[in-house]
Amino acid sequence: MYDFSTWHRRVGIGAEKWDAIERAGITDPDVIPFSVADMEWETAPEIQQELAEKALYGCYGYTVANEDYQRAVQRWMRVRHNWDIDLDWMVQSYGVVPAIGAAIQAFTRPGDGILIQPPVYPPFRNVPASLGREVVANPLRLTGGRYEMDFDGLEAKAARPNVKMLVLCSPHNPVGRVWTRPELERVAEICLRHGVLVFSDEIHFDFVHAGHSHTVYASLSEACRDNCIIGTAASKTFSLAGLSTSNIIIPNPKLRKAYASMQLTTSGFFNNYFGLAATKTAYELGESWLEAMLAEVAGNFEYVRSCLREKFPSVWVSDLEGTYLMWADFRSFGLAPRELDEFFSKEALLFLNAGDMFGPGGEGFQRINLACPRRCLETAMDRLDQAAARRGLPR
Repeated sequence: MYDFSTWHRRVGIGAEKWDAIERAGITDPDVIPFSVADMEWETAPEIQQELAEKALYGCYGYTVANEDYQRAVQRWMRVRHNWDIDLDWMVQSYGVVPAIGAAIQAFTRPGDGILIQPPVYPPFRNVPASLGREVVANPLRLTGGRYEMDFDGLEAKAARPNVKMLVLCSPHNPVGRVWTRPELERVAEICLRHGVLVFSDEIHFDFVHAGHSHTVYASLSEACRDNCIIGTAASKTFSLAGLSTSNIIIPNPKLRKAYASMQLTTSGFFNNYFGLAATKTAYELGESWLEAMLAEVAGNFEYVRSCLREKFPSVWVSDLEGTYLMWADFRSFGLAPRELDEFFSKEALLFLNAGDMFGPGGEGFQRINLACPRRCLETAMDRLDQAAARRGLPR
């Protein structure tokens, strides 16, 4: 029903993830990047049609989210995430990362500590550091082939007088964990006890695979609801990142007012005309496309994992509970992080995300974006096999 085999070579149009290929002068049509977390698939046809009609309208003035838009978001949260929200809980933002920055500025001061759990999405570290906050790392623990939170470390660090906020990645990028309700309840207990505000980045919450269930942090309890900010967007789910639209959901009216006041000074009041239209259409008409796309991601994961197991059994791969991002351990290759990155990009022509960019615990790993046609991954695995053979790397 949907086409997940066609893709476009996005060189020369400012596509961030394709810049490395353009700079390298690579013109081979079979080389694509598997790095930045956007898709190499076209979005749902219903969204494309809506955007085409909006473009033909010809007048692109200042735009804000109306009630129809808000009700579409409200419905999505209820139907897909079993979470009932009020319309006035929503604040629109250009993205979850800018929202994290606005929240840090609204609720903390320079020198305050911001808790993160690496290896994790780099802006979790970069944004607070750029705002003069102390980044307090509480690394995940890889135990028995599965990542877990270090709750003893979280307790000790949350108890520090200067620690004011936890930026939670749920589901977790890059390790692919979908945190269970008991895990999130332990996080909530610690943060409530020590007065630590939680910004829960749930932008990957639509990517939850068989056998797992996402719990919205704010749905844990009334106390949690009043002590959190939830970052959401359709951008990852429906390949809309370039339309710069997200929904920041803040049930607590005092927090919401303070956040909205700060956002007004940092990114303004108006929203993206096309982004609002695309998000509304996605949340009203996009469910069947989403289900088909999730099946493609799951199939791509199983394909790459099976290839690695067959050809490189020493390479460990984290189970994909959520997201469309594979997290693979290539430390068995015996290469230093920079040398490993150069091997992939210059010898195997695989443009991935080097694990060390995600902070402590990422060294020697690579993040692989699976949101692309299968044949791209088939070609990539062949190139990896050939490049490793030329190098004589361990199997």
